[in-house]
Parts: sequence; structure tokens; C-alpha cells
Amino acid sequence: MAESFFSDFGLLWYLAELRKEEFWKFKELLKQEPLKFELKPIPWPDIKKASKEDLAKLLEKHYPGKQAWELTLSLFLQINRKDLWTKAQEEMRNKLSPYRKHMKEKFHLIWEKETCLQVPEDFYKQTRRNEYVDMYSAQKTGPSTIVLRGPQGIGKTTLLRKVMLEWAEGKFWKDRFTFVFFLNVHEMNCIAETSLVELLSRDWPESSETIEDVFSQPERVLFIMDGFEELKFDLELKTDLCDDWRQRQPTQIILSSLLQKKLLPASSLLLAFGTVAMQRNYFLLHHPTLITVSEFSEHERKLYFHHFFCDKNRASKALRFLRGIKRPFTSYQNPLLCWLVCTCMKRQLERGEDLAIDSQTTTSLYVSFITSIFKAGSGDSPRKLSRVGLKSLCALAAEGIWTHTFVFCPEDLRRNGVSESDVPMWVDMTLLRRNGDCFTFKHVSIQEFCAAMFYLFQLPRDNPNPAIGSVTQLITASVARGQVHLTQLGVFVFGISTEKIIRMLETSFGFPLSKDIKQEITQCLKYLSQCDPDQELGFQELFNGLFETHEKDFVTEVMNFFEDVIVYIGNMKHLVVASFCIKRCQNLKKFRLCMENIFPDESRFISNDVKKLTYWHNLCSVMRTSKDLRILDIENSSLDSSSQAILCEALAQPTCKLQKLGFSYISNFGNTSDFFNAIHTPHLKYLNLYGTRLSYTDVGHLCEMLRDPMCNVEELILGKCNITSDACEDISRILICNSKLKRLSLVENPVKNKGIMALCKALRYPNCVLETLMLKKCCLTHVSCDYISQALLCNRSLSFLDLASNLVKDDGVASLCEALKHPNCNIQHLWLMACDLTSVSCKDISAVLSCNERLKTLKLANNNIRDAGVKQLCEALKHSSCKLQCLGLQTCQLTSACCEALASALTICKTLRTLNLDSVTLDHDGVVMLCESLSHPHCALQMLGLDKSVFGAETQMLLTALEENVPHLTISHPLWVDEEYKARGVLF
Repeated sequence: MAESFFSDFGLLWYLAELRKEEFWKFKELLKQEPLKFELKPIPWPDIKKASKEDLAKLLEKHYPGKQAWELTLSLFLQINRKDLWTKAQEEMRNKLSPYRKHMKEKFHLIWEKETCLQVPEDFYKQTRRNEYVDMYSAQKTGPSTIVLRGPQGIGKTTLLRKVMLEWAEGKFWKDRFTFVFFLNVHEMNCIAETSLVELLSRDWPESSETIEDVFSQPERVLFIMDGFEELKFDLELKTDLCDDWRQRQPTQIILSSLLQKKLLPASSLLLAFGTVAMQRNYFLLHHPTLITVSEFSEHERKLYFHHFFCDKNRASKALRFLRGIKRPFTSYQNPLLCWLVCTCMKRQLERGEDLAIDSQTTTSLYVSFITSIFKAGSGDSPRKLSRVGLKSLCALAAEGIWTHTFVFCPEDLRRNGVSESDVPMWVDMTLLRRNGDCFTFKHVSIQEFCAAMFYLFQLPRDNPNPAIGSVTQLITASVARGQVHLTQLGVFVFGISTEKIIRMLETSFGFPLSKDIKQEITQCLKYLSQCDPDQELGFQELFNGLFETHEKDFVTEVMNFFEDVIVYIGNMKHLVVASFCIKRCQNLKKFRLCMENIFPDESRFISNDVKKLTYWHNLCSVMRTSKDLRILDIENSSLDSSSQAILCEALAQPTCKLQKLGFSYISNFGNTSDFFNAIHTPHLKYLNLYGTRLSYTDVGHLCEMLRDPMCNVEELILGKCNITSDACEDISRILICNSKLKRLSLVENPVKNKGIMALCKALRYPNCVLETLMLKKCCLTHVSCDYISQALLCNRSLSFLDLASNLVKDDGVASLCEALKHPNCNIQHLWLMACDLTSVSCKDISAVLSCNERLKTLKLANNNIRDAGVKQLCEALKHSSCKLQCLGLQTCQLTSACCEALASALTICKTLRTLNLDSVTLDHDGVVMLCESLSHPHCALQMLGLDKSVFGAETQMLLTALEENVPHLTISHPLWVDEEYKARGVLF
């Protein structure tokens, strides 16, 4: 066992504090006390004759390190010397352990050498005051998971390092955590297997506590974890997690187990997540506390400039220059951008040059930075850079991004051709930073930009590096395949493809660069636009890249490749970028949009509101400029009166000829009269308002539109719109006079029996042409079935009826069946899932199947019909008049006892094509019976809904063999009910 710091307190000093009688009692207790700790007692003769000095030596000899102190402290309590126990505990807490001392030295060096923002202590603490308050508050209530959120360069890593340093110095969380561990998770990209102990041992100094000591109080342990953006493996695992900190496992299991609190659940976590990590890992966390790392305020930015330049005149000059240039959507309040800009301007001022920074895009800002640092000292000429040397550095960066490598050893440099003589120059230019014997780029964003420049040096004759993907592979990976670690590299490659950027770099470098990148990007995107439409592209990533070029003609050319576009807008930057690209779409046919956190504008700044509305107007312009736009779906969005007015104006344009409009889950729905007037065109055939709450007055405005003979809406989706029974009165009048409306969904509304009575009155009118009526979760009872039954006897058009998730019960079904048996009833598809049915209802349903040749689909899922009910249904299936094609019996409390009846029916019924038996408890013998019937030449079934994975190996082999032997049969895990609704267009 390593020497423990406990022995440094001086055991003899504490024993010397004991009075004579206390010392004797201490000896007496020492005879048996070691047994409680599973230790061998010291011989009594040795104890009896020992002085206080001798006893201290005996204790340290027989019970080295912590053991002696645990024993001694226990005895202090037994002899009523709690004062000594308290003093020793306090001294232990306050003593700087070897580990804490090691962390203090390590992170002090990191803070001094590796932090871009070299600022005074008081300035840094002031800029991060809110984050410190939030972190402190989050740790008051015991084990917690804190996530620092923010974009690249906002200062998350710097803050984590500072917290670690301050803990080691005893300034922050001193009494909350005994041990704090800092893990750079991206350093584990090359570690295939490890244990938590091994990970921590890399920073574990000699003569420190044992890991057993550390984890004996896990609630006093904090793990600080950084580098998730650069982590190459996925932490969403299908395998079991690990709960043993000693056990070796694949590295991703160890990390995922820590994040999900399977490993040391009583410990706390402090994590840094950027955009990529939030997408990939946030959902894994248990009850996280989210803290947004803030940008510099205007005042803080001003102070930072003064600290950076250390010269009032230069700082003021730089600030004045900065106020005179415009940046599209990002101010220079991101700390990394501040550092880039200041570094660039400082070099220019030192050379006596006029300040010049191109800040139109992020790429042009990095180009300004690169070209500035390439100029030597006070001269005007660029450094003498060889094409080979610069290409080698960029190859190193590119290989690192593609392989998730961010720390480079000398071998990495040699492999990519980076010469030892050039390394000091790259370090001096603040591109590389020395890290022991290895090197890293100054910041990962600088590595990403250098990686992008690599593609400018590519020549057709070059031997490709197998680790680095081509431009086509990069665009495909970042846009189509969602490989988020390549997203920013992809954006930079778009940016450097422009003539303007290439010209700036050529002027600075002094040699020509490749001009083929844009053509490769164009050809790649054209190909992707023609791929499988079910493979959704990452349009946000595509838009970011196109926006980075700022070339309108190029954006127009690319956007005209796409006919179906999906856009998510979650912040101002998203809105700016999307509007820039979307308004240049000329061939758009289908546009899907989700917009959150934009309207209403809560900033209370009129200028912000005007900017947002301007960009929103640009985005909405596509509805009048894209001549082929026929489908628009806006969902999960929030609008205010101003933004809705702009939307309505665009929808009302004569050139807007939408045929399908989805307007689902819209909050702050404003003036519905204007909205329904705007969409009142003869072109509109489909209207989906699912999840958008409508008042009684709103329904009135809708009905006014539907009442107009010029309205051609055939399908109306009003699910979850808060449609009441009173509103059903208005809707029923529409069903009577409107000869166009064929499909109506009122699912998840409090329609109740009164509302059904009004609807059914309309259904009885001969002018009603409704074909589909969906009433899932409408608070109906068996009384509603009486009204429906009467309507079905009169109605000639209704063929699809959905009554799922209503308490119609057996009595309601009995009433329905009386109508279904009538020859005038035209129902072909009947959904009765989760209607509280029992096997009693199967008798009535069987009677219908035996005489009704029109009924094609019957869904009975989630009912308690059991084996007895299924046996009755099977007898009806064998009847010659039964023409049923689809039968849903999932989750109906069935067992293998019904398999014989099902098997018999399957060999006789000539029309049944689909049978859903999901969540049915079948044993192997039951499956054997089904398989025999399914392989029978007279069996016509084509789809069997069954989850093969729930069965044993033998049964799975049997089902697989059946599929191979019966080519027309497919056995698969069936769709959920909600997915069936989506398939029918209920959810657009």
C-alpha cells in the first residue's frame, strides 16, 4: 500500500494529549479493537509496557498508513475524546494531499500556457460570475449532473480548467468534493479497453491515497469531463453498462456508464457540451442541470481589448475599427473570435499597417487571421513559406479531423511531412502549441480551418492519404450521413471554395491554389439531390455551408437541385441562414418547417424584432417565388401577430398554389380569420391543423371558408384541436352542404356523445359525401354507437370509421354490429383498438364477418378478447361470405391456446393478407402450428406481425426458415398504432 498522508499528522502528538487514565483505557481497548477492522491485534505484552512514543511506533508498524488512523480515531470516540477526533478530521480535510498538489501544479501550468485568453484573475471571475453561481447552486442538493452548454469558442474548456485549478487551490467546492478528476474524453479515442481505475491512474501521483479510499465516499467525488465534440465513438449503447470501477470494458462503455450514473451513481458530473455533443449525448443524462456559458457583454469585450493590447490607444483604435465593420449575425462577443480578431489587429498595428479584417463570413475572418500571422515581424512581405511545408501542416490537421486525433506525436508530424525545422515557426505563429513531446493546434477550430485548406493544395497527381476523405466524401458525410464531427470542416470547405477566398490566400502564400473545389461540391450536391427521397438530408448543415460562400448565384444553382426541403429554425442564426438559402429556391415542391424560440420576440428591443421579421419575410417569399410549391408543412412553431401577418400575406399571393397545407402544433395562433382567408384558394385539397388549439370562434372562421363553393378541401385534419361538442354543430352543417370534403379527423378532441349526435345527424343527409371519419380518443361511450349505427344505415359514402381508444365496450359494439350486418352499410375499414372489449363482443363481430362482404379491415388491438374471442372470430373467417383482408389482434391477451383455431382459419380464408399478433404470448408449439398453416398452399397471408426477437433460438430459426420457404410471406415487427395514423396522413 502506498504511503498515506494520514501518517504525516503525527500520531504521537495526539497520544501525548491523553491523560494517564485515558491512555490506559486506550491500551485496554486496543486489545480487541483491531478485530473490528479485520486486523491482527498487537500482542498485549507489547502494548502493556509501551510508552506513548513506543505505542505510536507500534501502531505505525503493525497498521501502516490509513489503518492506524482509522483504529486510533475509533478509540478516541470510545474514550470520550471527541475533541481529538474532530481536530484530526479537520486537519485531514485541510491538508493538501499529494493528488490535490499534483492537480494544482498541472492545471496552473495549463492555465498559464494553454489558455488563449490571457486575462487578469478578477476580470475572468467577473465574466463568469453567473456560471459560478449556477454551478455552486446546482451542487447544494447532493449528487448532480451539470452541463455547460455553448457554441465552439465560447470558453467551456477554459471554465472547466479554471474550476479544476480553483478546487485544487482550495478556492471552489473545497468542502463539497474531496476528489475532482478531469477527463479529456477525446484522448480516449485510441484506447480500445480500460477501466475507470486505469483512466484515473494516469494522473495519480506516488504516495497518494488508494482508489479504495477515494471511492469509499463517492458522493464527495466529482468528474469534470471535456472533449465530447471530438469523441469518435457513440455513447448510445445497446449493450449492458458497467457498474464496477475495477472492471476492464470497451472505453465507450466506461464513459457511457459514468454519464448515465450506472458507474458510481452517487458521484457528480460537470460536463462541457457544444452543439454536437448536445445532439449526441444530452438525452443519456439523468436529470441534468443546464448552464449556458455566456458571451462577452459589450462592456466585457471592451475590457478584454484593453487587457489584450496593454495599450489604451491601440485598444481604442481596434474597438473603433470593429464598430465600423458589419458582421451578418454574429457579434465579436464570442471569446475565441475576440482572440482571433485581436491577434490579427495586433500584428497589423505592430507592422504599422492600416487595420483590415474581412468579417463577412467565419471563413473570411479565419483567412484574415491566417494571412495576418503569416507576415513576418515588421516587414510587409509574407514569410517564406513553401507549398510543401504548408500543405504538410494542413495534411496533419485534416488527418486529425478525419481520425478524431487532436494530440500529435512526432511520428504523426513525420508521417505527414511536417519538418522539425518548421515546427518552431508554426508554434511562433500560434498555429501549433507544444504539449510535452507532442503538439496540438492552438484551438480545434484552427485545426479545422487548416484541414479545410488542405483541399486547396490537392493536385490530380497527388497520392491520396487513405485517412483523409475527398471533397465529395466530406460533403456527403457532413450533409447526407450526419457525421457531425465533420460539420464545421464541411462549412470551411464551402467557404474556401470561393474565388474571393482563394485569391486572398494566393496573395498571402505567393503560389497558386486549386480552383476545383466548388465544382466538386456542386456535382456532389446534384447527385445527393437525386438520391432516395426517404434519406433526408441535413439541410441545416447544407445551409450553413452555402451561407458561408455568400455567393448568391452559387446558392441559387445548388438550391434548384432540391424539390423537397426540411428546415429547423431554433435561433436567430438559423433564421438568417435559412432565409438566405430558401428564398433562392425556384424548383421547390415540398417545404417542411419547424420554428421555435423566434417569435414572439421577448428581447423587447425593436431593432431585434425588425431584423427577425425581415429575415422571416425573406423566407416566406419562397411561397410566391417557387412556382411549383404544392406542399407546405409548418409544425411545432410559435408565431406572433406580426410574423403570422407576413405568412398570411405570402400564402394569399396569386402565385401561391398550395395543394396541401400542414399547420400543426402552432402556438400563439393569432387572427384565424386572416389565416383562413389567406388559404382560401381553389387549389387547396388538404388541410392539417393537428395540435393547434382552435376556439369556438376559430372553428367558425374555418367553417366559413369550408362553406364557400369555391373551397375544394377534401381532407381536413382537426386532431387535438380542442374541438368541443358545440363546435361539432358547426362542423356537421359543413358536412351537409360541402360536397368536396371526403376525409375528416377529429381524434383526441372532447367531442363526447353530444358532438357525435350532431355529426351523425349530418351523416344521415344524402348530400354528405364523407368517406373517412376518425374519432380516436373523443370521449365516446356506447351511447355514441347508437347514433353512429343509425347514421350507417342511411349513409352511402362512409367507408372508414375509427373509434379507437373510446369506452364503447361490448354494448356499443353490439349496436354497431346491427348496422354493419345491414346490406346498405358501406363500412370497409373499422378500427376498434383499446375500446374495452371482451370476448363477448366477438360473437357480434363474428356475425358481421359471416354476412358482410364489404368489411376489409378490422383492428381489435389492445382489447381483452382473449383466446375464446379469437376462436369465435376464426370460425367467421372460414365463412365463404367473409372477405376480410387485414386483422389486428396485437395485445389482446392471447396465448398458444388460440393457435389451432388461427391455423385452421388461415388455411381456409382466401382473402386474409395481414394478421398482426404482436405482444401475443406464444410458446414454441403454438408457433409450430402457425408455421404449418402458413406454409400450406391454400394460405394467402402475406404479412404476419410478430416480433421474432422475443422468441428462443429454435423458434426464431423456425420463423426464418418459413420466410425463406414461403416467398410471398413477410414476418416483421408491426407498426405501432400512431405510425398507422401517420401512414394515413393524419399526422402530415
